[in-house]
Amino acid sequence: MKKEIIKTIERKQCINVAGNEVESLRNNNDIKNTVRIYDGGAIGVAGKIGNCDEKELEKKAAENLRQGIPYPETEEKPCKISVDRVKEIIPAEEFVPTVKRLIARLAKENPQFIFSNKVIMEETEKTYASSCGAEYRYRGNEFSLGLALKYKGSANIMDEFCEGSADYYNEDEIASDAKLICDGFLKPIPQIEEDEIPVIFDGAGPLQYFFGAFVADMYCNGASLLNGKLGEKVFNENFTVALDRNPDRVPNIPFFDAEGVVNEDYCAYLVKNGVMCNLLTNKRSAAMYNVDNIGSSSADYDAVPDLGAAGVCVAKTHESVMDIIGNGRAVFATVTSGGDSTPSGDFSIPCMVSYLYENGELKGRLPEFAISGNIFDAFGKDFLGRAEKGIYSFGRHHYLVFRAKLVNKAN
Repeated sequence: MKKEIIKTIERKQCINVAGNEVESLRNNNDIKNTVRIYDGGAIGVAGKIGNCDEKELEKKAAENLRQGIPYPETEEKPCKISVDRVKEIIPAEEFVPTVKRLIARLAKENPQFIFSNKVIMEETEKTYASSCGAEYRYRGNEFSLGLALKYKGSANIMDEFCEGSADYYNEDEIASDAKLICDGFLKPIPQIEEDEIPVIFDGAGPLQYFFGAFVADMYCNGASLLNGKLGEKVFNENFTVALDRNPDRVPNIPFFDAEGVVNEDYCAYLVKNGVMCNLLTNKRSAAMYNVDNIGSSSADYDAVPDLGAAGVCVAKTHESVMDIIGNGRAVFATVTSGGDSTPSGDFSIPCMVSYLYENGELKGRLPEFAISGNIFDAFGKDFLGRAEKGIYSFGRHHYLVFRAKLVNKAN
């Protein structure tokens, strides 16, 4: 019989912003407890929110073994790791005054816009212990900004966003980003003539529509877009996709997954230098299909482990967007809506707000269009690179650049 004990403490200060004013502050201090018991090829799970009697929770988990939920009982090597990356970003008592000053400044410097939504300070503490002798502890925190921008002359609920997260706070950087967005939005320019052009996404872009193709259950049952391609070179040799949990690179994400799996350098690869090298797995799917477990397990506090993808990122190929684009032209897509994909890998992403990027600057806001391509081209022959710098100043950014077609252009 094997036992796992997981405890998660989440401390969150969340400020609600409405109409250029700090409207309210919500403080949460959530404690989630989980006990899992493995025996006879089955799993029993019990969870509780708040303080709890661990022995009572263990007893309940053992009783839940009777449900007969199949799950492998794996053995891990005894190991103890403790990582503490908590920083003082903003003192708790200064959080509201600091955000009030920020919002007042953004409103003053961008008088044609209304700012709303959330500003959050969050700290995570998570521990994992198993009867095999594994003991892990992680603490981390971050500041995150998620402001919606409404142009005062618009009938829309919102028109743009000012977003970012980091383990530090810098008012000047945030104000610079907001000014960049607002000034760009206020400069409508004619539709570009190019039907194919480099496109910049701050994030995963079209990869989000096809991430399910890496799920072991789909792949091993012949339902994946990538069927039969494991171990083969599928994408551009500069294209690498990883689940990065390294605390030195990724704030506020534990270095271990929900089942206590710790990868070498806290990182696991799905694609490396264009080669599809792994599937999204947890301990159950890895054992079921006889494939490697890369530690992509996620679980609610009272549920059987499932799949997740914490820390997913495309590996950096360049320092800045300018290094990728040079003096050429590109489209920076910031607000998209919907999007669709086909079983063959074709995708189309309606782009509501975008900007012409040229010579390292945003030249103005373009009319609407849709971005169209194929996943194997976008991350194959048309993949240009991924950078962390070049447009916004504050926070962590993942600028993904590839060539794609622009269709359904509005004038």
